[in-house]
Amino acid sequence: LIFLGVLAVLYWQAAMRAKETAVSAATQECQRCDVQLLDQTVQQIKLSMSRDQRQQWQVWREYQFDYTDNGETRYRGCVTLLGRRVLRVALETFNPVIH
Repeated sequence: LIFLGVLAVLYWQAAMRAKETAVSAATQECQRCDVQLLDQTVQQIKLSMSRDQRQQWQVWREYQFDYTDNGETRYRGCVTLLGRRVLRVALETFNPVIH
C-alpha cells in the first residue's frame, strides 16, 4: 500500500512538472507569435506511452490551450511532450495541425 502511495506521489510530481513545461512552451510560442495566452494555463487532452529517439519508453502527453490575437476571438493551440522534451507547439492560425 505504501509502495502504491509513493508511485502515486511520483506520478503526480512528474505530471505537475510536465504541465509547467507545457505552460512555459505555450507562453513562449504565444510571445514569439505576438498573441496572448488566455487563462495562463493548459489542459491535458491525451496521455500515452511512446518510444523516444533512443527507443526508450517515455510518457507522451498532449495539452491544449486557448489564445487570442485581437482580444475577442479564441483560437486553440497544442503542446506535445515526450518525457520532459517539448516535441511541438502548434497554433491554429499559424501552423494548423490541431486535433
